[in-house]
Amino acid sequence: MNKVKDFFREIRWYEYAFVTFATAILIIFSIIFKINVLYFFSTFFGIIAVSFLSKGNIVGIFISFIQIAFYSTISYINGLYGEVISNVCITLPLYIANVIAWAKNLHSKTGEVKIAPTVSVKEIILAIFAATIISVGMYYLLDVFNTNALLFSTLTFALNLLGVYFLIRRNSINFLFYVLSNITGIIMWITIFNETKDYSIIATFINLSVFLILNIYGIFNWKKLKNNQKKSSTN
Repeated sequence: MNKVKDFFREIRWYEYAFVTFATAILIIFSIIFKINVLYFFSTFFGIIAVSFLSKGNIVGIFISFIQIAFYSTISYINGLYGEVISNVCITLPLYIANVIAWAKNLHSKTGEVKIAPTVSVKEIILAIFAATIISVGMYYLLDVFNTNALLFSTLTFALNLLGVYFLIRRNSINFLFYVLSNITGIIMWITIFNETKDYSIIATFINLSVFLILNIYGIFNWKKLKNNQKKSSTN
């Protein structure tokens, strides 16, 4: 019981307020535009998952598994095979590795992960180089499958790959790559919306917009967590 109380005590009132507001907006738009249930749940679980990840909480990874299933399904429906391959073949296995890495480095009983020291410039450059090479191959593979929004789909793949990698490394730079991925994703889905006029895609816009805000929040919150963890370790 104490663990449960500690878990919810770690969630600030403004975090509750933001998630509640985002969910309310999602429900309202879902009713108005009769949004497909797949889009609704993809967005809902995505909001919850990224909320926990921005707090450095391992629960966010487990909820991400559910979100990946829904998002991969709607991506397949819209011919965004890059998103499907990225999520099922890359993100999902890396998130499993993420669970293992985070479970070994928990700072508290609430599930908060230990924020790692700053990664070197060399590692960042090598990671970007590796992601670029992999993404070039992915571009031609997706072209074979006639993937919609091919360039944006490939770019989001590369940025997500970097985001997941640095998430495993427990470094706040992961949120920077996710922010860039969110911006690219919004442009990509606008392209799909212009082609299909499917108003269910509005849920995805809400999803990515909330992700964008939470990932920006994550950049600053992880720095705060890192400082707090440093102080607690010296006491």
